[in-house]
Amino acid sequence: MEEPKGTEQTTILTDFNFENIIFKVIPYFLSHSLSSVKYANNPKAVDRKFFCCLFLLQNLCNLENIIFKVTLKGVIKMLNSRDLETLSPYLSPEKVVNIEIKDYGRKGREIMLEYQSGRKLVGNLDNNPFIMNEVKGITSIASYFARGKYGSSTWRGNCSGLLIKDLLQFYKPDTFADLAVGSGTSIEVAADLGYTKANTVFSDLNPQYGGVDLSDSHLDFPLMDFIFFHPPYYVFPGSSMPVYSGKEKGGMWGEEIHPRDGSRISNPVEFKKWFDTCNANIYKLLHNGGRLAILMGDSRFKGKYYSMFKNMNLFGELEQVIIKQQHNCISSSKKYGNAFIPIQHEYLVVIKKNSPYIVPITAVSFLQRDIRESKVITWAALIAMVLENNNGKMTANELVQVMQKHPKGKNNHHCDAKLRQQLQMYPKMFCRKGDQICLVCPSKS
Repeated sequence: MEEPKGTEQTTILTDFNFENIIFKVIPYFLSHSLSSVKYANNPKAVDRKFFCCLFLLQNLCNLENIIFKVTLKGVIKMLNSRDLETLSPYLSPEKVVNIEIKDYGRKGREIMLEYQSGRKLVGNLDNNPFIMNEVKGITSIASYFARGKYGSSTWRGNCSGLLIKDLLQFYKPDTFADLAVGSGTSIEVAADLGYTKANTVFSDLNPQYGGVDLSDSHLDFPLMDFIFFHPPYYVFPGSSMPVYSGKEKGGMWGEEIHPRDGSRISNPVEFKKWFDTCNANIYKLLHNGGRLAILMGDSRFKGKYYSMFKNMNLFGELEQVIIKQQHNCISSSKKYGNAFIPIQHEYLVVIKKNSPYIVPITAVSFLQRDIRESKVITWAALIAMVLENNNGKMTANELVQVMQKHPKGKNNHHCDAKLRQQLQMYPKMFCRKGDQICLVCPSKS
């Protein structure tokens, strides 16, 4: 099926066995007088010079990843060897870790370079002269392929310090705190931006940073303008999600598992209680007008899904939600079938304190309701539920008997008439086949 013009798709060359193509095919080109090659994901012939240029980029410029956001016109139309020559001055100053290209048709081809330091440049390849400008600021969709010079890449669950840096540069708080500091990424960011011990607070459950338990309501810290909170995510029993206390049992610090380590709470109800308690306690440490930024993610294991954002209680006014793309998660390196969609995102939720006395609270509770006992259910929903529980068909008498036993029908002496009424009102939902009342099944054409 041909995709409509202008439809964009993301093509990651590494997903096409980029290394095999570059490092195995190119030498073959060099030893054979071939002018083009075809591969499964792109039926068009690929310019040998283009591949050679990519090969040079990979080796001479230490390029780690190339992402093309293109139309089905093909990669080669998006970026050619002349373009690479134009880009060459921007590829040598420092290590490039990511290139993204987007085709806007007559408006031109936008290209973005992301360096290891986190600096991003953007320009229009079809403009003459070609100029690249630095990308600054943060939007509701955040992507940090680079982690910059901050934090430890070996610390599992670390976020890019560039995110924290962008938040601090956008909100410009006078005081800043991170009370679950992990490997110390935010400490390095704060120091780089000129914050000192006088206007920062850093702590963690890890004894290295004070052994502070955020689930304890008696937190003794000065009130702050901005607090960044990157909690451990819910870990399903048996999953490979990061855990922190208890080195001998797969954690990052300490010999023994800490009893208040959120990453070690395997019961989802207890985890929610722990997370909500931490959020409430941290919120109390904000100045009036201060902000709490919580970075959180979802988890899945053996078909079960847990969403921290959906399940959390919200203390304060929700000011901003940012979707952050994950580039270095375990699921990024795996190939999946159609069983499920891999999780490659996180939520950054910014909460503002607008009153010293009034705390707006959005509470989330887990409930299970048996609709067989519900009096507010509609007749149509009740009939559909009963039919579905009986393989989609029942006789009218059988159905009326069930309706009479339901709380909704106990005081109704005309359930047979009610059934006829519902059949007339919902012909797209129910039908008669002889003496059977059946659910309508859409045809599979």
